Amino acid sequence: MTNSAFQKVIRSVLIFAGIMVSAMILFHVAGLSAQEKSIPDHSGFKDCQPCHAEKYKAWESTGHSKAIDRLTSLPKAGADCYVCHTAEGFAAKLQENKVDPANAGSFHSVSCTACHKPGSKTNPKQLAMNSEKLCVDCHSQQQGTVVTGKGAKGIDDTRSFHSAVPCVSCHMSEANHDLKVIRPDDPKLPEGKLDTCTRCHKDNNRKARAKQLTDWQTFYKKAMDPVEADITAINARLKEKPDMLNADLKAKLSDINANLSLIRRDRSRGAHNLDFALEILEKASKDIKEIKAAIK
Repeated sequence: MTNSAFQKVIRSVLIFAGIMVSAMILFHVAGLSAQEKSIPDHSGFKDCQPCHAEKYKAWESTGHSKAIDRLTSLPKAGADCYVCHTAEGFAAKLQENKVDPANAGSFHSVSCTACHKPGSKTNPKQLAMNSEKLCVDCHSQQQGTVVTGKGAKGIDDTRSFHSAVPCVSCHMSEANHDLKVIRPDDPKLPEGKLDTCTRCHKDNNRKARAKQLTDWQTFYKKAMDPVEADITAINARLKEKPDMLNADLKAKLSDINANLSLIRRDRSRGAHNLDFALEILEKASKDIKEIKAAIK
């Protein structure tokens, strides 16, 4: 092959290589462009579903997915109600604003984007704020009440070993977005899987933890049931004769009802802070005896 012919071959190879490289670059750019278009803008919670289907399904089983439905039974829900029952209301709160209830028809339930802010690096897991603050901002019954052993009328603060435990440690022990505590006595729990209690309390086994939890809730029920029955009977009597109690006993009854409301709303049946719940019920039982004596 002559030198001239060799140069022509080299030139052809280089031209072909250039064409291929250019094509590959164009193809890559086009691919990136298509990929960018397919990335959800995260403006609504439904954008989360394609990539996070498992977590989305878990969310659908929670009270968060139905939070807005609870307002439909109210004749006139105010702006403050939508703060915790809708994604828009919570987002507005973070901006120190409030939503207009007149726009409620376009609101969504408490969804992924209410708690997470995609792209944010301020908090772990792209959360809108610290996880504990995120929970108690709406679940205010867990702040300054049963878990922390505070807020009961006539009862000293009574902390327990759970008082310092963050909500997500138990309610998302496996990053489970259904937010349910995995009980050690759950018959559907596989033998090799850790329940919520045993995951933290590694000094004991699942059977022992199940017994402890059952014992706590049994103690709670035995103390709560007679108090509930007495309060129902007292309220029935007072409905017939509202003036049967003097001012002091009315105040005591009011405190009993306020304290019982704390542990009813807590819904853990003693698991959050058994000592505090039993203190409330012991005082209620004592005051109820005095009230019952006055209305005989």
